Amino acid sequence: MSIKILYHGHSNLEIHSGPHRIQLDPFYTGNPLADIPADQANPTHILLSHAHSDHTGDTISIAKRTNAPIAANYEICLYLQKHGAPSILPMNHGGGINLPFGRATMTIAFHTSSFDDGAYGGQPAGWIIEMGGAGGKTIYFAGDTALFSDMKLIGELWNIDLACLPIGDNFTMGPAHAIKAAQFLKPKHVLPIHYNTFPPITQDPQKFATDLLAQTGIHPLPLKPGESFTL
Repeated sequence: MSIKILYHGHSNLEIHSGPHRIQLDPFYTGNPLADIPADQANPTHILLSHAHSDHTGDTISIAKRTNAPIAANYEICLYLQKHGAPSILPMNHGGGINLPFGRATMTIAFHTSSFDDGAYGGQPAGWIIEMGGAGGKTIYFAGDTALFSDMKLIGELWNIDLACLPIGDNFTMGPAHAIKAAQFLKPKHVLPIHYNTFPPITQDPQKFATDLLAQTGIHPLPLKPGESFTL
């Protein structure tokens, strides 16, 4: 089964498989790295890691246009529903849900979560996305997080094909901790996310890729916005 990963800069990416198009953290408007505008994103499902505007920014407009259900923590889902989202899938840490593309499980993350108006955004999260069931592919989207030792447990519970890990530092773990996270998770590939969007998170993705490969043997995927990779 072919699974295509499209990177749109920051932590904004899509997963395509057959008729299924999963959108993660849709931040197009106001994203200086975005390669396409929000109205060109046509997901069948939207998964959110936390409430900050650089992760939820275009969620409602995309959901209204496409009727894609939004999976996120309980607080985010209720907030978005009150602001016009047509379909929500409230979840919480440790919970999983079967969806047409496979299964999505919400994991913990260490960060903060609030909306621009000050509303509480619940607890931040990551995602394990199992595409296609048995014989498919497994993607770990860490969201915005610090390094934490339970990543080792996540790596034991799932055979991860792709780990999407923040490397920006300042607000999340930086490159050195992302390499340690990869050692815990043992994925086949690592896609660096959440970097170079704003000055405080400036990083060199090629150096990260070189260091990751040298220290772990794991295949790095330092995609530029607009680039894709097929698992």
